[in-house]
Amino acid sequence: METSRTGIVRSILLALMSLLLSPLLTGESPAMALEGSARTILSQPNNPVRLSIDLAGFTIERDQLKPNGRRHLMASHPGAGINVAIVLEQVAGQASTGGCIKHLRQLKKGQAVSRGIDVAFSTTRDMPTLEYTLPRFQGVRLDQKSLYACLAEANVYATMHVSKVQYTEADAALFQQLLTTVRLQPGPSPRITAHQPNTAAPLFSVEPVRYEQPNEARTIVP
Repeated sequence: METSRTGIVRSILLALMSLLLSPLLTGESPAMALEGSARTILSQPNNPVRLSIDLAGFTIERDQLKPNGRRHLMASHPGAGINVAIVLEQVAGQASTGGCIKHLRQLKKGQAVSRGIDVAFSTTRDMPTLEYTLPRFQGVRLDQKSLYACLAEANVYATMHVSKVQYTEADAALFQQLLTTVRLQPGPSPRITAHQPNTAAPLFSVEPVRYEQPNEARTIVP
């Protein structure tokens, strides 16, 4: 019975991730899993803006630099069961907190959030956030917490999605740690070994949304 239920939950999670990410798997070989460090640095070619985040305890499952220049990173915490997805994207114009707010408002109107409870949308900081809990999916109890955060610096947007199934208040501290340690920094980063991305064919793509900025550059949901 337990094996059967585990299989059902796994199937539901796959369907749920499809709903959240709209994935179209196009590659077969994920990047080698690596351990995150206390300071994981992400960047893009020919751009001085750097994202840093504390991923201690996390395993980096995928890290890709796509042909269009977008940087995708996915990591998981085996002990806590928390997943993190981060996307860096350059735009033609100036990235802004206002663009982040519009981006999250569009997410708030989507199917996944509309099925959730305890929806909270915060625009009071330089890092707007959207969070909600999905109690059930296709009749299965999930209690999945999702937190989206967006940062803007120069011409770069960084979007982060943190999630966990069977979330409890005990997980709040780790969610908060990720929020408080993520930084989008202008100029050269400190001399820390950056995680090197895989430049193979894209593993997945996701639905486009638009930032609020003059050129209406397209971006993606992590």
